[in-house]
Amino acid sequence: MKHHPKLIRLIAVLCILALLPAGCDRQQASMPEPTAEPTAVPTAVPTAEPTAVAIEIPAAEDDPVDPDAETPAEADAAAEPEERGDLIDPEDLLNAPHSHYTFRPLVCSVYLEEIFGKDMCDAWANLVAAVMAGEDTFACKDQHTYDWVMGQFPERCFPVLTELIDYAWDREHSVIDGVASFTYLVPREEAAARIAEFAAQIEGILNEVLEDDYSDLEKALALYDYFARTYEYDYETYWKMYEAYVDYTSSYRFFQTGIGICHEISSAYSYLLMQAGVEATIMMGSDHQWSYVRINGQNYHIDPTFVLDSDRSLSYFLMTDEQREYNGYGKEEYVIVSNYSQDHPHPDYVADDDTFRPLWDKNFETFFHDTHTILCRDMSEDDCTWSYFEFDYAGY
Repeated sequence: MKHHPKLIRLIAVLCILALLPAGCDRQQASMPEPTAEPTAVPTAVPTAEPTAVAIEIPAAEDDPVDPDAETPAEADAAAEPEERGDLIDPEDLLNAPHSHYTFRPLVCSVYLEEIFGKDMCDAWANLVAAVMAGEDTFACKDQHTYDWVMGQFPERCFPVLTELIDYAWDREHSVIDGVASFTYLVPREEAAARIAEFAAQIEGILNEVLEDDYSDLEKALALYDYFARTYEYDYETYWKMYEAYVDYTSSYRFFQTGIGICHEISSAYSYLLMQAGVEATIMMGSDHQWSYVRINGQNYHIDPTFVLDSDRSLSYFLMTDEQREYNGYGKEEYVIVSNYSQDHPHPDYVADDDTFRPLWDKNFETFFHDTHTILCRDMSEDDCTWSYFEFDYAGY
């Protein structure tokens, strides 16, 4: 039976109203205040599919016995490697067609090419290919290209590599005749296994949160809400940075622990968007970092850090430059992608599409892919009552 979309939405709203708590304690959209004892909530890491275990049932005395049947020992010997408990080849895991979103080792957004140039993006592709093949050299134009690729790309485009590879031992002569070298921080077999584990985790998140036919807007919104419901801000590290140098933060750490600070959170969010085929990168300003995305040819700011403690606020979703400034970060302070904008200045990016302005003072409930509508809620300032409405995002 085909269900009518509006009937489904009506049922959804009635269910929401039934579950709403009493009271008028509305959380304001602001920087979350530190708590005394932050609790680390591990990310739900998808596990491998259960392995089938053969159970031997002894034949009854009157059961016929096939003289040509395999003995248990022969059956074990003929079993597949994973059924015997042997190590799974990482390449088999990465290429297994078990999901609609498949991990892509190489991702690189249009922003990176616009700012760093094609030579660096090509060198990055060569580096990823080398790592996936277990090699330690790759084609690279020159030392300058090498330094920027090794220093800027892994964190943004392949987070686990920050734990697995490093510059060449002879840093000043890393590139000779167009061939660059690098070192492994762990044995290569371990590197391959950790990449496979990371790939499974990323695939698991994407396949849990996204559907095959989601638009770029729907992917960004679904992951935005997933961050709000799943992750926590690392207040302990935030305060520690005021007292000592902190060198352990990274988007890879965020994926592994489920907690992080702004540059870990935004890098992880943008990375998932790139894995899902959405053009995304990171933006910095005034000691804060957030995500920057391109949807339908338009640039937008998305701040996944502030949504963690904001009751699923949409104040930080698909912001214009004006809205981003309203929340405390003026355009004159923006640094996009590169940590060193004086060397790689970005084009004059503009985020001025205010199509989503009606969402910025609302809280997210759900969206309906079939009718291209977002169900939001808002609380009246005078009588503490919730109101609901639908936002039409057809065309996005």
